[in-house]
Amino acid sequence: MSFTRSGVLINLPFCGNCGKELIPGSAFCSSCGKPVNIPNQAAPQQSSPTNQAQSLDTTSSLLAATSIVMKKKIFSMREHYDFEDPSGTKLGQGDGNFFQMPAKFTVSDTSGSQVMSVDGKLISLRHEFTLCDAGGNPLGSIQKKILKLIGQEYWLAQNGTELMRIYGNFTDHNYKMSVGGQEVAQIHKKWVSVRDQFGISITGKVDSRLVIGSVIVIEHLEVTQKEHSGNNAFGLPFNI
Repeated sequence: MSFTRSGVLINLPFCGNCGKELIPGSAFCSSCGKPVNIPNQAAPQQSSPTNQAQSLDTTSSLLAATSIVMKKKIFSMREHYDFEDPSGTKLGQGDGNFFQMPAKFTVSDTSGSQVMSVDGKLISLRHEFTLCDAGGNPLGSIQKKILKLIGQEYWLAQNGTELMRIYGNFTDHNYKMSVGGQEVAQIHKKWVSVRDQFGISITGKVDSRLVIGSVIVIEHLEVTQKEHSGNNAFGLPFNI
């Protein structure tokens, strides 16, 4: 039911007890007699958890993706990665600087908002990187391990406890990640034109930031180690 007052259409509210329409300004329902509490103005609409999740998925589609194509620029003074879905739609990007020691990377979505960072440090000649969320809070640390009878692996730890093992053929850039003995991600590489192209498949329950950050670290270290002697006085994998 509605009526017009001073040329303005006003919709009558309903009783929360019996569902009957209420008379404007009344303190009690004329049908059931129950007291009513009608605000003069509608309360501002709150974002529901569903809406918040949808907003997160929209702005951080990179973190929601399970199949990612990672393309690396190899002729640049900066290490740059583009992240796309299999159809070629851009999901985000990662950037680092060859001149920065130790190395540091930032990963952002298509809006330019940072979604994570990778911070390197040197410990007893061993490289260690800390993966952080957008606020700089640590998600885990990754380090290369040399194990007898197994060879080289990367381990990602949280609070000093091993969380994820990364193993495979790092020279050919084909490797896997496992958590609790269960495979959670696969990485493979293809050469396309003048860019490296990596396929990242997230197959298990794992924070995608750990996967993305670990791939950046491994690709950086494997390239850095191979090119450290370099072709120039700076030991960089390009001429400046």
